[in-house]
Amino acid sequence: MTSLTARRPLSAAVAVLVAAGTFALGAGSARADVLGGMEVSPATGSDTTGMSLTTDGPCPDAATNLIVSVKGSGFPASGQNVVGNSPITTYGTSPQGGIVVPLTQTMRDYANTAGFSTLQGRYDFTLTCRSAFGATTFGDFTAPIWFTSNTAYQNTEPVHTVATTTALAVSPAGSATQGTSVKLTATVAPAAAAGSVQFMDGTKALGSPVAVAAGSASLTTAALAAGGHSLTAHFTPTDPTAFGPSASTAVAYTVKVPKPVVVSAPKVTGTVRVGATVTCAVSFSGGTSQIWSWQLDGVTVRGATGRTYLLPDADYKHKIACRSVASNSSGSTGATSPAVTVAVGATLRNTALPSFTGTVATGHTVTARGGSWTPAATHYVIIWRRDGKAITGATRSTYTLTKADHGHLLSLTIIAQRTGWTSGTATSRSVRVG
Repeated sequence: MTSLTARRPLSAAVAVLVAAGTFALGAGSARADVLGGMEVSPATGSDTTGMSLTTDGPCPDAATNLIVSVKGSGFPASGQNVVGNSPITTYGTSPQGGIVVPLTQTMRDYANTAGFSTLQGRYDFTLTCRSAFGATTFGDFTAPIWFTSNTAYQNTEPVHTVATTTALAVSPAGSATQGTSVKLTATVAPAAAAGSVQFMDGTKALGSPVAVAAGSASLTTAALAAGGHSLTAHFTPTDPTAFGPSASTAVAYTVKVPKPVVVSAPKVTGTVRVGATVTCAVSFSGGTSQIWSWQLDGVTVRGATGRTYLLPDADYKHKIACRSVASNSSGSTGATSPAVTVAVGATLRNTALPSFTGTVATGHTVTARGGSWTPAATHYVIIWRRDGKAITGATRSTYTLTKADHGHLLSLTIIAQRTGWTSGTATSRSVRVG
C-alpha cells in the first residue's frame, strides 16, 4: 500500500479539485488494504451486550475519518454500517495507539434493523480508514465474532468437536428390591470417543466416574434407597476439542423395600391343654401389617384369626399349630409353627358340694344332687357310701335305704366328668340314717 506522508489542508485540496472540474462528493480512488486486526470487547457476551472495537494501531496519517460495517448471516452481502462516517478525532486511543470505537447499539439492534431475528455463526466487523469526503480509503482493520447461539457470542473461534450421544440402560429393568444389585450401563457413540461417565441419581453422584472402553461404561450398585429414582449417565470427553460431552435421557426407576423377613420362627406358647389360652409367638422385620390363623391337624380353624387361641374341648388329643403372615408394599411372607398335641384340661373344680334329697330313713328313697363344677360337668359317676365305704351296686342317681343302713352314716361321692378335662371328685356331707 502506498501511504500518504503529507496531508494538505482540506480547503486547498477542494480548491484544486474545483479548479480542475473534477470534484464530486463520493468520487475518488479506493484502496482496501488490510491494516491490521481489532479486539472486540467484552470477549464474550449476549446479543444485547454493548461492545467496543479497538484497532491494533492508528489509521494512516492521510485518513481523517472512519466508518464501521458488519457482515454475516442475515446482513446484506455488502455489509451494514454500524458506525457512520465519523472523524477519527471523535474517538479515544488505546495505550498502543489504536482507535477505541464504542458501538452505540447492540447486535440485536443491528439485526432488527436488517430485518432478521436469528444471530448465528461468524460476523465480521470492518473499520475503514478514509477521508472525510469522497470514496478514498486508506485501509481496513477487521475483527470477527461468533454467535454460538441466538443470544451468546465470543470473540474466539469455537472449537468444532464431534458430537456424542449417551444412552443409559438399567438392569433389572424398571425396579429392584432394596439391597439387591442394580447395574447401570452407558453406551457412548461414537465408540471412539474417549472419556468417562458419571452415573447420577437425580443430582447425587453414584460412585466415581467410570472410564469408557469401546463405547461402554458400567456401574453396579446395591446402595439405592427404597423409593423412586431418576437415573442418568453423563459423558465427559478426555479431549473436549475432539469430542463433545453428552448426557442420557433420565431413566425412572423404583426400588422396593424387601418383603418381610422372619426374625424368630413361630411357635405355640403357653400350656397346650384344653381350656388354656395359647399364643402364636413370631416376629418379622419389614412388615407393615400382620395376620394370624390357627390350624388343627393341618386344617385352618374357622374364625380363629387372633394372635391368641382358647383351646376348646374338641381339640383334645389333636395337633394345634399357628401361622402368621406379615406384609408390606413389596409382598407377604408367611410362616407356620410346628404342631403341638393338645393335652387334657385341668381337673374339674368343685364349687358346691354334692348333696342328696329325701327322707334319710329306712325304706325311703334319696336322690343325688351333683353339686356345681367349673367348668360345668357333662355327666357324673355316682357312688353311694355307708360309713364312708362304697355300697355295692349303689351307683344310680337314687338310692332306697335298707335295714342295713339303719343307724349308719350315708354320704354321696360324685365324679364329675367332661370331655377333654380331668375328672373332678367331691363327696357330700354325711347324714345318719334313721
